Amino acid sequence: MQDLSLLALVPAWLGCAFVSVEVFLRLPWLANLQGLNQTTIKVVSVIGSPRISDHWKERVVPAYARQILMRSLTLSACMLLLLLALLASWLLLASWPAGGVQPALDLLSHWQWHALMLVTAWGWAMWRTRRQRAAAAAKDYSEGDKLLHRLALASPSMRCMIDDLDQRLAPASVATTPISAPVYVCALARAGTTVLLQALYESGQFTAQTYRAMPFVMAPWTWGGLRRGKHGGQTQQRAHGDALEVGIDSPEAFEEVFWRTRSPQPKHGPQPQQQVATPELLARYGGYVRRITARGRRRGESGRYLCKNNNNVLRLPVLRHAFPDALIVMPFRDPAAHVQSLLGQHRRFLERHARDPFSLEYMDWLGHHEFGANFRPFELGSRCAPADPAALLAPAYWVDYWCDVYRFLLASDQAQILWWDHDAFVAEPEVYLALLEHRLSLSPDCLRPWAEKVSPGQRVILEPVQAAVTDEARDVHRQLRARALSPERNAPG
Repeated sequence: MQDLSLLALVPAWLGCAFVSVEVFLRLPWLANLQGLNQTTIKVVSVIGSPRISDHWKERVVPAYARQILMRSLTLSACMLLLLLALLASWLLLASWPAGGVQPALDLLSHWQWHALMLVTAWGWAMWRTRRQRAAAAAKDYSEGDKLLHRLALASPSMRCMIDDLDQRLAPASVATTPISAPVYVCALARAGTTVLLQALYESGQFTAQTYRAMPFVMAPWTWGGLRRGKHGGQTQQRAHGDALEVGIDSPEAFEEVFWRTRSPQPKHGPQPQQQVATPELLARYGGYVRRITARGRRRGESGRYLCKNNNNVLRLPVLRHAFPDALIVMPFRDPAAHVQSLLGQHRRFLERHARDPFSLEYMDWLGHHEFGANFRPFELGSRCAPADPAALLAPAYWVDYWCDVYRFLLASDQAQILWWDHDAFVAEPEVYLALLEHRLSLSPDCLRPWAEKVSPGQRVILEPVQAAVTDEARDVHRQLRARALSPERNAPG
């Protein structure tokens, strides 16, 4: 490189790399890429929709085209600014050690310069990103992560395309993967479903989707196969602040993304029951579950499907049509403790969604509408829909909601529902875990390690919550306990 000392140019390389990375990170790449993607999807949807008139298409398509043009021009301007910043910083820092502007410009024609600059910039970007992530809470997402999640989850059309592609890439043998006695955990949120899910999954008797599935939840065969990993790794307390630890290999309720993609519901208002199990929907769902279980078997797991999804209380008939031998574990709690937990989480997530809009989008994409700014109740009773947002800040609404949901579930087909008394389980974990092993046909003592992780705790029920619990709620709770698994009625043997 013109007999120049590399050591003399090291400060120039470092400074140029620093400037280029910092300029790149401050330009609106992500916002414009996201806007370009969303507008393109809208154009495709409008043009391909038979429900939209040609007259309206002629009006909106040019508007979308202008948006695409402006986004493209903005991205081009960002690229130009980045190149100008790179050139200016190089000339400023390298002209003196190179012996002038022209020698510095001449260096730009050497491939060694480009290689060194790329390596230096990449190294600085990686160091900077790791420092940012270490300084931020582990629950936060980088801007790149946010963009990837939006691309994979925000658009129904994109999710459908990913699902179709994953299905085509899976070997023909996956379509014949046997599904035997899958286990579904579902109930009203805060009933203890996550504890059950983690205990069952860590027994080694099941296959379930974990956080490794994100953000391409609709590609369990290809994405799940690429991102290999063993159980364990670093964990952190989840956003609920309830002391439950989760990590990349922790199971989570991601199946709802499938239902939102293939059987969409209204985007606003209460969540209605899904009554119709069409052959096409059942076939797609069966194929989706088979890809998950086949991937689990490929990793050495049992392949018995395990799913936690509270929204499945809306589609119990569909699950039975899909897998007649499915077992449904339905937890419940004392209404006062349950209502206090629901109310507390609703207030907690209202604050979180107000300060972190991405967390609101994230929960919406996954169909988590249990509380917070995107709360959407189950449409299972006359009192499920709140009169106004203020009603959600009082325990009376949650008591009525609790009653309507569990009354509906008590009146539903009881076949293969295992009612799970969370309070009794916490009081005698070894006894109830042994019962669960028996009823789910699991290996003896496979759940026993979780008995040591369960702590009764000392929950103080606030007076306003205790006073709001009605005789109706206490009666519903008695009915639930009368049907629940217990040593007296369900002793093994």
